[in-house]
Amino acid sequence: MSRYSNDLTVAASGDLPGGQKDRVHLRILATSDIHMHLHPWDYTTARPTQTQSLARIAALVADARAEAETCILLDNGDFLQGSPMGDWVAHGRGLAGRIHPVAAAMNHMRYDAATVGNHEFNYGIDFLSQVLGSASFPFVSANISRVDGTAFLPRWTVLTRPVRDGAGTAHDLRIGIIGFAPPQIMTWDRAVLEGVLTTNDIVAAAREHVPALRRECDIVIALSHSGIAGEGEAAGAENASAALAAVPGIDAVVAGHSHQIFPSSAFDGLACADVAQGTLHGTPAVMPGFWGSHLGVIDLVLRPGDWQVTGWRCHARSSDGLAPDADFLAVTATDHDETVDFARRPVGETLTPLNTFFGMVAPTPAVALIAEAGAAHAQAVLGDALPVLGTGLPFKAGGRGGPDYFTDIPAGPIALRHVTDIYCYPNSFAVLRLSGAEVAGWLERAAAIFNRIEPGIPDQPLLPPEVPSYNFDLIHGLTFRIDLARQTDRIRDLHLNGEPLDRDAMFHVATSSYRAGGTGGFSPRPPVLSGPATMREVLMDRIATHPPSAGAPPFWSFMPMPGTSVTFDTSPRAIHHLHEVPHLSLTPLGTTERGFLRFRLDL
Repeated sequence: MSRYSNDLTVAASGDLPGGQKDRVHLRILATSDIHMHLHPWDYTTARPTQTQSLARIAALVADARAEAETCILLDNGDFLQGSPMGDWVAHGRGLAGRIHPVAAAMNHMRYDAATVGNHEFNYGIDFLSQVLGSASFPFVSANISRVDGTAFLPRWTVLTRPVRDGAGTAHDLRIGIIGFAPPQIMTWDRAVLEGVLTTNDIVAAAREHVPALRRECDIVIALSHSGIAGEGEAAGAENASAALAAVPGIDAVVAGHSHQIFPSSAFDGLACADVAQGTLHGTPAVMPGFWGSHLGVIDLVLRPGDWQVTGWRCHARSSDGLAPDADFLAVTATDHDETVDFARRPVGETLTPLNTFFGMVAPTPAVALIAEAGAAHAQAVLGDALPVLGTGLPFKAGGRGGPDYFTDIPAGPIALRHVTDIYCYPNSFAVLRLSGAEVAGWLERAAAIFNRIEPGIPDQPLLPPEVPSYNFDLIHGLTFRIDLARQTDRIRDLHLNGEPLDRDAMFHVATSSYRAGGTGGFSPRPPVLSGPATMREVLMDRIATHPPSAGAPPFWSFMPMPGTSVTFDTSPRAIHHLHEVPHLSLTPLGTTERGFLRFRLDL
């Protein structure tokens, strides 16, 4: 049951709340997961984008501010990393006395406060501290501390804003802003954070700090760089925004991290979420997508005096098709031009096309390159102590990214932008020591992304909607088949060099620091080797010495299921690459509403 009464309708448009003589209207604008997508330009494909970017959000912010007398603009984290511009500034150009482009952009947009997400730490604490120091607004985080127990950032901040009620009476509204990040940052970025920072559970930190904040302010807004999942508390949960919303004293929640949109039909099945009202456990909430796809808007109606929330409206405004803000583009124009030049730097060549059009249904050279590069680097560093296997995954394979979100590199020259296209994140290289049984378990976890397929039924969806393709992380150097008819124990005929895999044998498995931390449900293991090379550096070394080629025959496949077929969605450009997967029985079925090309795969 809601903690508040609400006489407003949740909608994507409509009359703004106001007109009540004894009420105050506050508009909260929020961004999340911008990931350095400042300009409407895809540096990996060297072409403009028609959707997303903070430049488009800047235009939305201007419109939203014009509609309300009192607005605050907040960011929910993961702004610093995620595009070649982020890598260029961190690893190429450096700051060298210059303000970071994302800080310049956010200063220009007049943000009021922000929190940090997990990807803020990818470039190290010193670099992050320099960026935060150049911002003209405060950053907060309640559940990240230094090892001595002191706060890494202020736990909260209080913004005082003059407001007027419907009768024109002036009031000072004290707005408390508190922030949270996934506690898993200590695993994901262990190499740079261990011995320096510690984290606390999100909900536990809220219960500890919100009461004190509440005594200093009139309302509390939680910036939760955490997804929406589950009905109740789970200690150490990565996606804890729903449970956070139930903490007493929090008046509104901005969620993020999982790149979804709230309120939306995607959360219809979650009991604590009221999509029609825009609430989690009765608390107004919003999640504004990713890469500047949406601007989160929470309109609160407040009663002066006790400052109770008496009404609200929550929605996420799409930036799709909106012209980018020209002044914003001018602020970061030099950084954009430098990034374009940086992304063009030559690396080597490929003798075969590298794409991920069929990366969820068959081995592909683009994914094999990641595994081969990792295995070769591990072999060079560690020698012949144990057999070496490599992992590979398709980062860009549609899903939430849409029908253009696929790697598509023709045979020929390879530039730095292509390496970023193949491997989207600046993860560090890592090596794990795994038994044969653990290798088999790894493959089982990867194969779990597929739906269970009923034998004898045609055209069943192979994958759940918008499944994260980066969790389809297969270990190469083996041969096996995946039994889609089973819910568990799907890996069949697992062999190494033509012999059944010895479950007791030990292996060195080349992967990334991100996966070594157990992300995606993979069991975490202390790495035998962690860094200092990044995965992209490992790829570049491999391309320079061993240009990718079509390579060996497919090492994995689905078990045959006579009279059974599945469907999967890919890029419309895949129709021109069917010759690359001649072993698959594929039939194009047409274009979906979202613009994907749907195929039937006969099993």
